Amino acid sequence: MMYELVFSATGRTAKIADILGGGFEGEKHRLDLSDPRMAAQAFEAEDFCILTVSVYEGRVPKPAAENLKKLTGNGAKVLLAAVFGNRAVDDCLLEMQEIMVQQGFVPVAAIEAVAQHSILTQVEPFRPDHADRTELQTFTAQVAALLEENRTDYSLDLPGKMPYVEMGGIPLQPKGNRKCIGCGLCAQKCPMQAIPSDAPAQTDKTRCITCMRCVELCPVHARDFHPLLQKAAYLMMRSKMQGRKPNKLYLPK
Repeated sequence: MMYELVFSATGRTAKIADILGGGFEGEKHRLDLSDPRMAAQAFEAEDFCILTVSVYEGRVPKPAAENLKKLTGNGAKVLLAAVFGNRAVDDCLLEMQEIMVQQGFVPVAAIEAVAQHSILTQVEPFRPDHADRTELQTFTAQVAALLEENRTDYSLDLPGKMPYVEMGGIPLQPKGNRKCIGCGLCAQKCPMQAIPSDAPAQTDKTRCITCMRCVELCPVHARDFHPLLQKAAYLMMRSKMQGRKPNKLYLPK
């Protein structure tokens, strides 16, 4: 059986997951790693998983990490894919590998892929584009061929280092403005349960990871943060996000 394990708060990472999944034949079952109510699940050695997560502060998003620890791999093989907003993956792939090995999975390959930045949406607004799609399809063909080899050793040399980069939190948390109609959809879908259901215009800043899901799905566009703060953040990060960053494939030696 093939499984897609996906953390995509805004749908951008899901686009990459769709491309990667499309490179493999057979029925696929998708698990939503952003759902705090996701149930525990055990896999079998014959299963193959594609784990695709957004990079947050160079790391695996907290809710994704928590949900991955509910899974038992039993030797199932997994392709790791870290999706970043044109800066860097930092320690994310290495952390993904560590978590999955601890849960009993066998990482066989890894991919870095670029998508539009979820907060600074002016960064690579059209990625993944046609060139990305073509390249990622080439990657999946290489991984599919690798799986046909039935190796016993899939040692990967991935970027990153331990101890992992500290996650200090992003100093931008969206909140409701005067257009909020109190529907509660944002509270229902928040991966961190950082929005009170009885006061959905508010945000618990101690829990929010600025995943931007609430902004993306609000039916009346009532959640945001001050545009001057967003502009300041862009100016501060612009030099690290310039130029077209490449997608990368990591195969075992």
